[in-house]
Amino acid sequence: MTRWVIELSEGVVRAAPAGVLREAEERLQRLADSLTGIPAGSPFWASLAVSRLCLVVEGWSFYYSFDGKVLTVSEALGK
Repeated sequence: MTRWVIELSEGVVRAAPAGVLREAEERLQRLADSLTGIPAGSPFWASLAVSRLCLVVEGWSFYYSFDGKVLTVSEALGK
């Protein structure tokens, strides 16, 4: 199975509580791993290339993008 790289900005690491951050990283890794089932020609990839997505964990919103190799979490907003 492919393991994708997940990068967290320094601001995200500083902002989110450690437990919430660990849970977010685990969920993001599972999300990234599930992408292997989507065909390369799917319109999903074109949409993903221009969209910013959000994962919510315990009231914290983690905004991320994915370039096909690296999932980058650029912002975390807490409750």
